[in-house]
Amino acid sequence: MPPSAVTSLQTLPDELATALRRATDETLSSLLSLRIALRDHVRAERADGATLSEIDGGLREMIVVAGGDPAADSYSAERMSELTTQVLKWSESFYSRRGR
Repeated sequence: MPPSAVTSLQTLPDELATALRRATDETLSSLLSLRIALRDHVRAERADGATLSEIDGGLREMIVVAGGDPAADSYSAERMSELTTQVLKWSESFYSRRGR
């Protein structure tokens, strides 16, 4: 094996660790942003008199639109279902917390 190949193999774990750290940080930041935006949305809708069912219906519609073309390979139906389930759980939690 040429020396350059050995060097590349030895640095790959550090590069992989850095990429994973960056992806994890970005993912966690995105999830936090989503939770905050969802909390604010649920609070505002509730303050305007919307029921949880009405809010959740709107959230489902938003998720469908955000998911784009269902025939595209961007997101699987399973992932979209997982996202919908989590968003609705958060919605219920935020709706039931009065003013927190």
